[in-house]
Amino acid sequence: MSNMITIREAGIGDEGELVKLFFTLDQETEFMLMESGERTLSIEQQAEILKQFAQSNAKVIFVALDGNKIVGFIGGTGGDANRNRHSISIAMGVLASHCRMGIGTQLLQRLFDWAVSHQFHRVELTVMNSNVNALALYEKLGFEVEGVKRHSLKISGTYINESYMAKLI
Repeated sequence: MSNMITIREAGIGDEGELVKLFFTLDQETEFMLMESGERTLSIEQQAEILKQFAQSNAKVIFVALDGNKIVGFIGGTGGDANRNRHSISIAMGVLASHCRMGIGTQLLQRLFDWAVSHQFHRVELTVMNSNVNALALYEKLGFEVEGVKRHSLKISGTYINESYMAKLI
């Protein structure tokens, strides 16, 4: 692991590393939406997603790099309708080997800067209530719980609640 983490916007050429990251995150944590083995994303499909994001002012993916290796990501998708175009929904993940190093804070800060420059006013997400580290991070950065999605997920036969959180920027 290098001493310097770089955050940059994902682009064409990152599709292979992103797919690898997503599959690894699915395997090493229960905090992502998809279970290990459930994701069917191909490198070609991810390349197409990156092309679509590059052509949009309402979608973005930032990656965290340790050297040349992608170790984390944050993705945001803005609303499609006039009434929710000011809101951006986000998802984020960082490899276990790189957790608790400030990468999540860096990714979120970069997304906030991008969102402000693209006229977004609201950043929203859902997080499993059992993910105490993520909850603490989001609260530290100004997110507030707006509600609870009861039994929104089922993991290993157990229903899990998620908090719906948002931050106004």
